Amino acid sequence: MRRIESFWVPDNVNLVWFLSFEMAKVASMGGLGVAVYNLASALIERGVKVRVIMPSHGRHLQGQYRGLLSLQDTGMRIDGFRIGVDGTTYPYSLGLEEGVIDGINISLVKGWDYNSGKYLDSQDIYLETLEKISLTSRAVPFIVERGISKGEIPDAIHVHDWHMVIPGVIMKQEFEYRRLGVPIIYTIHLLGKTSLPWHYPSENWCGLVDVKHYVWNVVRHKLLKYSDVWNEFSGGYIEKFGAYESDVLTSVSRNYLTYEVFNLTGSWLENKTCVTYDGTDWNVEQVKEEAERRFGTSDRKLLRKNLLSLLKEVKVIPRNYSTGDLLWNNRHRLGIRDDWTYEPLDDGPLILFAGRLTYQKGVDLLIRSFKQVIQKISNARLLILGIPAGDYGVSYDLISNSLDLKDNVRLVLGNFPDYNLYKLYFYASSAFAFPSRWEPFGIVGVESMALGTPVVGYHVGGIAEFVRDIRFNEEGNGLLAWPESIDDLASALITALKLQQASEVNNPSFLSDIPYKLNITDASFWEKVRENAIRTVEKNFRWSSSAEQVMECYNKAIKMTVYRVTSSM
Repeated sequence: MRRIESFWVPDNVNLVWFLSFEMAKVASMGGLGVAVYNLASALIERGVKVRVIMPSHGRHLQGQYRGLLSLQDTGMRIDGFRIGVDGTTYPYSLGLEEGVIDGINISLVKGWDYNSGKYLDSQDIYLETLEKISLTSRAVPFIVERGISKGEIPDAIHVHDWHMVIPGVIMKQEFEYRRLGVPIIYTIHLLGKTSLPWHYPSENWCGLVDVKHYVWNVVRHKLLKYSDVWNEFSGGYIEKFGAYESDVLTSVSRNYLTYEVFNLTGSWLENKTCVTYDGTDWNVEQVKEEAERRFGTSDRKLLRKNLLSLLKEVKVIPRNYSTGDLLWNNRHRLGIRDDWTYEPLDDGPLILFAGRLTYQKGVDLLIRSFKQVIQKISNARLLILGIPAGDYGVSYDLISNSLDLKDNVRLVLGNFPDYNLYKLYFYASSAFAFPSRWEPFGIVGVESMALGTPVVGYHVGGIAEFVRDIRFNEEGNGLLAWPESIDDLASALITALKLQQASEVNNPSFLSDIPYKLNITDASFWEKVRENAIRTVEKNFRWSSSAEQVMECYNKAIKMTVYRVTSSM
C-alpha cells in the first residue's frame, strides 16, 4: 500500500475478499457459485490470495462440509440487537467459521443463538434472503477487525450480486474509518431488482452508518450521505445503490451491461465500468477419455445410443416437493419408473437442455418448439436436466406439455448424481438448446461448446456474444433465433438436427430439407461447426482469461479509489 495524504491505498492487488451468497463446493444453486469458485481458483493460479465471505447456509453443521472445508470455529461471538421500524428490538448472536478448500480461504457467518441460526444456518440458500443479508452485514465490522489484527488487509473487495452489496458497502466504510482506501468492485451476474426502504440498510437494521462520503457522479466524486444515495439516487434499489457506491461496476457480458444494467442504473456510470466474461474448465479431451473408460468409445453417435439407454439406471428424486408430486402423479406418462429411474429412449438426434426451471430460462418456449421439431424429425429426442427453483408455474407448464411426448422427451428434474456422466450427455448431444428470455452470460452454453456441442438459442445477452450464427459468420459455432419466438426456435433446432444428421451419416440429402436456407453442400459441415465451438471457448472463455479481465478491473478500481480518497483535497 502507498500513502496518499491521510489514506493508505493499495499499489496492486495481491489479496481479494470476495463477498458472495454462493460458491461451488460450499453452497451453490447455479452459475453464480460456479463463477465465484472458478474465478477465485484462476486468481490463485496468478498468485493472488482469495478469501470468500458468505453466510454459513448451515454448512458448518454438516460433518461432510466440516471435513471438506477444514472448518474451525474462530471463537468470535458477536452480540447485539437490531431495531425494527416499530421500535422493537431484535437481539442477535453471531459467530464465524473459517476454513479452506482448493487454496481458497473461506469465512462463514453463522448463528450462535436460535433466532440467528434459523436464518443464517438454513440450508436453503435463498430462504429468508433479507435476514441472511442483514445478519451477515452485522458481522462485517468484526471480520474487518479480525483481518486487520491478523495483518490480512484486502487490496480489493469484490461483491458478487446484489445479496452482498450492503455487507460490501459496510466493509468499505469500516476500512475508511481506519483511513484505508480499499477498492470495491461490484459484479452484477443477474439483476434481481429488489427495492427496500432506507431503514433496511440503516444503522438500525443492517448497520450502515449514515455519514457523508464521496460517491462518483458522472465526472467527479460528490459528497453525499448514504441515505441520499439510497433514496434519491437509487430509489431504494439495492443494485443501483451498489452500482453508485462501487469504485468499479462490472457485468458478465457487454450486451447485459448495456441493455439491462444501464437500463436500471443509467449509462452515466459507463466510465467506471468494465466487462468480465465468465469461463469454463470443461475439456473435450478429458470427456473423450471418460467416454472411452466407461463405454469403450468416444464416437458421439454410439455414445448417444448408450446414454439414452442408460436412463434406466439414472435415479433423480426432486428435492422440491411440489415438482416431485407433479412428476410422481404423472410418472407413467412421462417415462418415470416407480423407483425414480427412467424408461430408456430409442436412439435419435438429441437436443439437451440444462438449467434452472424459471421463467427466465424459457423452458416453456423450448417444449412448445420441440413439438414442431418432432413433426419434421419424428425420432428427435429432448432431454431436460432441470433444477426446480420454486417456480411451480414453470414446472407445471413443462410437465403438462410433456405428457404426450413420452417417446421423445425425458424430464430429469433434480440434482444429477454423477457429474462426469452429466458431461457425457452434453458431449453426445446433437445440439444444446438455450431458450433464455434474457441471459447475462450463460456459463452452461460455453460448457457445451467446450465439448463441441453447438448452442441453439435466442439472440439475447451473453448468448449473442459467444454464439456466432452459422448463417452470417464463416467461423459460425451455433444458431440464434429471434427472442421468444417459438416458431423461429423450432426452425433453428430443426436446422441444427438436419445438419447433424447429414454429418453423422455423411448424406448431403438432409441439407435440402432445412428451414434456414444455407448455401451448404458439404455433408460434414456440422463437424466444422463443432470444431468452431471448441476453438471459440479455447480462445476467449477460459477462466484464465476471466482472471486477466478481472485484474484489469481491479487496477481500474485502484485508480478510482485514489480519486475517491483525494476528492476532499
